[in-house]
Amino acid sequence: MGLIRAVFDAAFRQGGTRLKPVGPRWPLLLFHIDTGGCGGCGMELEALASGPYDMEGAGFGFVQSPRTADVLLVTGALTRTMAPVVDAAWQAMPKPKGVICVGGCAVDGGYFPENYSVLGGLDRKAAIDLQIPGCPPSPQQVLDGLCSLFRQRVRGAGGPQAEGSSSTSS
Repeated sequence: MGLIRAVFDAAFRQGGTRLKPVGPRWPLLLFHIDTGGCGGCGMELEALASGPYDMEGAGFGFVQSPRTADVLLVTGALTRTMAPVVDAAWQAMPKPKGVICVGGCAVDGGYFPENYSVLGGLDRKAAIDLQIPGCPPSPQQVLDGLCSLFRQRVRGAGGPQAEGSSSTSS
């Protein structure tokens, strides 16, 4: 836990002062929606929140309401039943806001192709700020992906920010 904190402290220091990520709050607050699928990614997120990964020390936290969230974190293939729920959560979030897809199902549908009840992944339906691939990605891969979002923002703080979505892989 202390190692991750030390890495973050080193990443956000310039001239001895700590830099905060560009965003409305610190820590970055995540609202998780599982839209369908096997639930494996949701279990990995639970392990991230309660395991030895120091998610809060790295600058992230889960919230129970989209009204207090900075980022919508989606797992699972998007089903027709859950599409209005995702839209309602997105509309309830304050600006600025973002979308992170965790797992192959959330990104492109994974094992769940488009059919009468499944719309597939979010890649062709919404602008995704960060894609964390895997089936399911480990808690460490999710944390590394979230940290890559901060590194991109810190690098882009002095100039134009990279457009499109970034992804992590291991």
